[in-house]
Amino acid sequence: MEKTLDKPKGKFFEEIHFLRAFACIGVVLVHLSASYYNQHDQTYNWLTFALNQLGRFGTPTFALISGFLLFHQVKAKGFDFQRFLKSRFTKIVMPFVIWSIFYLLINVFVLKATLPTGSDFIESFLTGASFYHLYFMVIVIQFYFIFPILQSIRTKRSWTIALILSFIISAFFINLSHFLSVQEGLGAILSNRVFIFTWIFYFIFGGFLAYYWRSITKLITSQTKLVLLVVVVYVLAIYEYKIMGSIPSNRMTNLINIPLLSMAVIGLFPVIQNLRILYKPLKLIGTLSMGIYLVHPLVLLFLNQILPHTAWATKGLPIMYVVVMLLSIGIVQAIRKLSFVQYIIPVPRMQK
Repeated sequence: MEKTLDKPKGKFFEEIHFLRAFACIGVVLVHLSASYYNQHDQTYNWLTFALNQLGRFGTPTFALISGFLLFHQVKAKGFDFQRFLKSRFTKIVMPFVIWSIFYLLINVFVLKATLPTGSDFIESFLTGASFYHLYFMVIVIQFYFIFPILQSIRTKRSWTIALILSFIISAFFINLSHFLSVQEGLGAILSNRVFIFTWIFYFIFGGFLAYYWRSITKLITSQTKLVLLVVVVYVLAIYEYKIMGSIPSNRMTNLINIPLLSMAVIGLFPVIQNLRILYKPLKLIGTLSMGIYLVHPLVLLFLNQILPHTAWATKGLPIMYVVVMLLSIGIVQAIRKLSFVQYIIPVPRMQK
């Protein structure tokens, strides 16, 4: 087993910031293209549909990063159960509760929606259905429940077993969620897209990447081959959605696509690092990625409310994307100035 992660103590993996930016850009593309879909009588054109489908690599990549960060922390500092509970409650559980309440208020007072009552309301809240993007936080919280057991994976043999088993489990539950139509009871829970076992492989692969960082990064040094790999994955993804139609993030092919794309993005980091025009904005997006994830639906809702229909012409999509990103970053930067920012968004507090 690797003894170290080949990084100076206290130095963060900048490659992971880059990977976070990749994931964040994808998620925002999905939701922005969905806004164009709604603005055009619930119809995609070739560009908005392509962006919607290709952006769906974002959410499982975030899951992989979550696994990486937790397993890396255990490898570097050991596992302290009380510290783990405190940090996860502060960084994820509290933001989830706060943003769920916030978006419920948006639903009631802005969208004039009728909320479910009783047990339906509790189920809706706990499954992240308060707004369309919060389900991912529920997936991460579920992972925290089983992480105290998973953190004991330390040897090559146990990692091999964990990768194989998690791949099989995720494949099974992905197929179950696609083919089992159950509205209540245990079947509804198991086939729900927020159920942790649908996503468990990405978390485990992230942990594997953290434990064997040096060995893996030594294998991904050919930049030409990495660019070719990215192109192949995206071409095949285009072929897939053209054949299959709209496909969600929890699809079978992502069990292969996400590890390949993640390693390719990490391997291409030195190239981006030398391109300052890309490096600085991508680093900022990566640093603020979870904040952007939480606030960008609010920005999209605001733009949908105030902009005329003509502003949603497809030719203006690149400009709209930049506007959404800039407004989201601005909101996150404002929140970072608060002394209690850690309870609102899981990003570093802004230094004075």
